Amino acid sequence: MTVVVSGSGFQEWVAFLDRWRAGEVDDPRQLPPLAEDDYPADIWARLIGRMADALAFRLQTWADALLRAMAEARDEFEVARALTQSRRGLATIQAVAGHPGLPKQLAGQLRDAVDKQIRAAQQALMDGIESARRAGLDDRIVQARLRTLRDNPITVTASQAHRRVDAWACDPSRPTRRQIIIDRPPEQS
Repeated sequence: MTVVVSGSGFQEWVAFLDRWRAGEVDDPRQLPPLAEDDYPADIWARLIGRMADALAFRLQTWADALLRAMAEARDEFEVARALTQSRRGLATIQAVAGHPGLPKQLAGQLRDAVDKQIRAAQQALMDGIESARRAGLDDRIVQARLRTLRDNPITVTASQAHRRVDAWACDPSRPTRRQIIIDRPPEQS
């Protein structure tokens, strides 16, 4: 028995996932909501398989791009920038995985799986630099990279990364800015 689901939310999701996997689109907000009762189990299985494939592909593409950017970095500032900029790609992946149009349980499971992969990637970066230390890399380089990885974690979600900083927050030990104004009498001609 063949189930036809043309003109449905299923088709919109499938078309989006194919285009998203290929990097043609990034914004999942236009996707319609899907309810568990809308489709039989085999249709859900196909959709979940497609989602898992697209998410895995985008995560691998993201990881490859991050590693390439880190390898090309000339200093810790560029490594930090690569880590920070890589979060944009993760935000899109997390948005698709946890899309509010998906059944709540499915969205939660997909988002948890993606978050687990992100935490594993962060740990792999930390483990890689520790391995380099054991292989004899200069401890100053190791400490600088560990500090960069800790200060710019990829595990920060998009909402945490763009959190507004309190305007009153400051470093009280920092000296105030001083202005030196020289008051000279006007020159007489």
